[in-house]
Amino acid sequence: MPDFTTMDIATLTRSVTGGGVRYLQLFLQEYTTLFPGTVNPSCPKCLAQYLTRYQKHYSAMANTCQYRLHARYENIPLEFGSAILVSNVNITDAYALKLLERPDGERLFAQMPAKQPTVTEQAKTLKQAVKKAAQAKKKVKPAGETSIGETPPEALQS
Repeated sequence: MPDFTTMDIATLTRSVTGGGVRYLQLFLQEYTTLFPGTVNPSCPKCLAQYLTRYQKHYSAMANTCQYRLHARYENIPLEFGSAILVSNVNITDAYALKLLERPDGERLFAQMPAKQPTVTEQAKTLKQAVKKAAQAKKKVKPAGETSIGETPPEALQS
């Protein structure tokens, strides 16, 4: 099966496989399984739209980065003077971390992954929970127990 995500429209319309099957026929079969409906194989403009939609579908699936830029920061240079322009299409975790190093870099992002607590933060939280549980246990006394010098609850009712 040919890779249609990297193919241009000329190759798609003119090439054939080793078995003599046209790429266009294979592409339209795969396209209609992804996007049900009728297609017009004789319209060059329609074919270009089909190929673009197909390629966008697979490029969106391939990008698993959890960072998303605000629309106004699309095509922002990775660094000062860098030829690499970062957008939501080509953003990676490495690019996002590089952008976060900028002063006030968090403002560039519309979506960021939830911050994972470090091991030391988890240990502190656990210690605090244990302390609170111990304090709550000290405050609650079983019925009938009294400290030295306290009057039992039954004696107060009479």
